[in-house]
Amino acid sequence: MKDTQQAGVQGYRLDRRRFVGSALMAGALTRAGSGGPPVRGCQPAGLLARRVKLTADRLLSGQIPSFTPEFVLADVALIPERRFNEYSGDLSGRYLGALALLPADDSAERLRSLVAQLIGHQRSDGRFGQQDLVFKADQIGPRHMALLWGNGRLLVGLLEYYEQSRDQKVLDVASRLGRFLLGVRRECSDPAVLKKLEGQGASGYICFTQLIESLVLLKRATGDKALLEAASSIIPLLQPRGIQHAHGYLSTLRGIMMLYDETGDAKQLAFVEDAFARLVESPDYTEFGSVLEYFGLRSAGQGASDRSTIVQNSGKDPRDEGCGHADFLRLGLQLWRQTGKLQYLERAESCLWNGFYFNQFPSGDFGHHVCTEPGVKPNDNVARAWWCCTMHGYRAFPDILQSVVTEAEEGIRISLFEEVDWTGETLGLKLRRSSRQLQPLHWGVSLEMTRAASDSPPILVRVPAWAERADFLLNGQPITMEIRDGYSKVQRAWAVGDRLEVVFRCRLALQLADGTRLAQREL
Repeated sequence: MKDTQQAGVQGYRLDRRRFVGSALMAGALTRAGSGGPPVRGCQPAGLLARRVKLTADRLLSGQIPSFTPEFVLADVALIPERRFNEYSGDLSGRYLGALALLPADDSAERLRSLVAQLIGHQRSDGRFGQQDLVFKADQIGPRHMALLWGNGRLLVGLLEYYEQSRDQKVLDVASRLGRFLLGVRRECSDPAVLKKLEGQGASGYICFTQLIESLVLLKRATGDKALLEAASSIIPLLQPRGIQHAHGYLSTLRGIMMLYDETGDAKQLAFVEDAFARLVESPDYTEFGSVLEYFGLRSAGQGASDRSTIVQNSGKDPRDEGCGHADFLRLGLQLWRQTGKLQYLERAESCLWNGFYFNQFPSGDFGHHVCTEPGVKPNDNVARAWWCCTMHGYRAFPDILQSVVTEAEEGIRISLFEEVDWTGETLGLKLRRSSRQLQPLHWGVSLEMTRAASDSPPILVRVPAWAERADFLLNGQPITMEIRDGYSKVQRAWAVGDRLEVVFRCRLALQLADGTRLAQREL
């Protein structure tokens, strides 16, 4: 435990207030190991490459605990005993999916071996884990929910692995697991079950509603549209935020966004947009641009029993959770990609810089920090949440990578300012933080062209809300730019070696704990 707390303290010294580099992707993802070959034009650079590698190394060669095959598969083999085995498939599924979508070093061979062993632990009815749990409405309780949570996370991981491997055996296993989950849906939808599970925290009803994500992924893999109907039927069962486990609630919203991507049902998008708006306007939205582990701790009018529920599940002091940061970040990016509204990208970026990056420990883990009015500190119990947050944090990197540079009809958009080497069909570039000596409250990035065809498209650079102004230099010479719809467009016949620099003057503001922001003139 001493090692955990020391690592957390060092993390604050190293990570707070850093603008760190990220990487891009175009379609598929890059390899996480430093110096690894790019995949379809992507290569991370700078601090994000170090962050990605830090967590990849933790998953592949880290210690205390070490992610050995026996350790990873303990939640489906049910031996050896380890923490949270009752959430069968939770750790193993996250591990599988995270490293499948963002491979690192020899992870591909490791995952093949893990999958071959995991398949042998599937029960006759398709589930993984405790065989004697009976899913009848009058018997369903927290242990049933724990199994559903783990099986749902495992189904997601299996399908993310299948997306990369196209291994038919994996799809067969996933389909059998999906049939089991569909088979218990009716009993779990009983209002009496929902009532019984109130106040059960991470073993509450969100363990059921989070299944939307896995059902949508299964539809994408099999083409079975009936899965979308089943997923849609779960939406009305999501309880109000109230006293809820943030990770489960936000995972459900992410699943609904994935469902909307398949159905185009405007009501589903409106449901998520409304829930998101209510969240960011509430005390549950923190000064870190994100959420705590549990909703409700800062809300007025909570009774003693409500606070007792949170204390029992999350501790007496408010703490964050890496999974919650990852979910809020991914949800904001989903909403931005689907709607084009920059307000969602701004929220996601704030979470990325102030919550998600801050949550990562020097060990590569993600986990918990106590967040109180005097300040922050590592959690007094187990700060590094190796059983969920480490994998779920790593799983968020692909979503970040997909959002930095996007190709659209009007040109190549630079939407997040993260370091990368990127190559598209007609243009290649290096995105870096500025190396210039800048004045206080100024921050910049540079784009250097590494490949340019005669018909290279224009580049559109986002001018964020946190910038009072943006100054552009092309090959060292100032150019005048207009801002339209949040972006400045630079169009020219690009040549290799061309350098576009952008210097932002940042807005100075003080953000209070309740989310209120005071501009510089009000300080």
